[in-house]
Amino acid sequence: MIGVLESVRESISKNQDDIISDLRKLVKHPSISAQNIGIEECAAALNDVMRDSGMTSNIIKLPDGNPIVYGEVKSSSKKTLLLYSHYDVQPVEPLDEWKYNPFSGVVADNKVHGRGAADSKGNVIALIKAAKAFLDTVGEPPVNLKFLIEGEEEISSVNLPDFVKKNKQMLKANASLCFDSSLNPAGMASIYAGLKGLLYLELRCKTAGIDMHSGLAPIIPNPAWRLVSALNSIKNDGRITVDGWYDSVNVPTKEDLALLQDLGYDEKMIKKEYGVKELIGNVTGKEALKKLLFEPTCNIAGIQSGYTSAGSKTVLPNEAFVKLDFRLVYDQNTDDLIKKLRSHLAKRGYTDMTIYKLGAEEPSKTDVNAKIVKAASVAAEKVYKKKPAIFPNMWGSGPDFVFTKILKLESVWTGCSPSYANIHAPNEFTTIKNVLDGVSYASMIIQEFANT
Repeated sequence: MIGVLESVRESISKNQDDIISDLRKLVKHPSISAQNIGIEECAAALNDVMRDSGMTSNIIKLPDGNPIVYGEVKSSSKKTLLLYSHYDVQPVEPLDEWKYNPFSGVVADNKVHGRGAADSKGNVIALIKAAKAFLDTVGEPPVNLKFLIEGEEEISSVNLPDFVKKNKQMLKANASLCFDSSLNPAGMASIYAGLKGLLYLELRCKTAGIDMHSGLAPIIPNPAWRLVSALNSIKNDGRITVDGWYDSVNVPTKEDLALLQDLGYDEKMIKKEYGVKELIGNVTGKEALKKLLFEPTCNIAGIQSGYTSAGSKTVLPNEAFVKLDFRLVYDQNTDDLIKKLRSHLAKRGYTDMTIYKLGAEEPSKTDVNAKIVKAASVAAEKVYKKKPAIFPNMWGSGPDFVFTKILKLESVWTGCSPSYANIHAPNEFTTIKNVLDGVSYASMIIQEFANT
């Protein structure tokens, strides 16, 4: 008797041209959430792909945000799995560094090229076509499937928490599977049982009504220097120095550290890929990995003030601002940390600083022995013929907390994109093999979860 994986793979092989065609269809729609470009059109195209793949789906418009595409595939099982990914993408600048038009969906060298091919439209297609493979081969999936595909992940999923809170009954499930990640460089699936949180702030300092002659610098405060001074008070010698910042840090646990023993980390590859001469503190191996997974961060994402064009201009600027992203670990809370930052600045005399919250995502955590984590692990080994890399946490962020904290679900984060696929950069791509294997991978996670 032919097994589930074999029958699913036969279906995938038979329909691979349609699978890649649908991915290209989505890549051709810009869907840049940060610039509000092409969102509605891409949501409509995604809805068509989902319906054409045999599921019921609809576009749910949000009062103040980008639409969510929601779909369902019924099963005779009592179990339900909630599937998450996103259709929005990052901006494409600088355009002159792209080999192909970022929204052409060109297929070349067995790759699909374009913004969103890897992050995360290839993952979206894998989920959809996994459901279709079950429908085509056995008539129904082994569990009920609910699809939640949002259009704001790249802008911190700003409206997703409220949507989930208002639709708990519709989204009721036994676990969640978030498909928005990649394989590691060795071709192993990466499985995450938690994600870092994110607090994205703008800190702005204004000291005058207009820009001035720099000769006035002895008597009029420079907002750029004020900002530099404030930043030095927030972080020093690699550690965040805001009072109480680490009070709620509850990781790593003994179980987390034990899991690290099975994980390797090649800092040499990171240096080569990004052109970095050395890592902070010259950390290597597991020590570098431990810092990545469990250390809160304060990163300057951008800073601006005064004259920055060609040539010289002796000016005393009237305003300066910095964009900061803080990565949070379990169980820090974004509202609590903003209060602590405001108090920190006020106590040190920085009353001329204004803080604007641009995005926030709470950290999340699921027991590594949870059924959905086990299902992903077993499925990964069957599909990729290698034991997966199971991480207790991800160094990046995402809206996993809406599943773990709002819906109270066990959740796992994984995906099928290639490693180093130029996500968030020019020349993003995925491979045809990654997509087709991803359909198999998603199918087997669903099947293994049904078996638990």
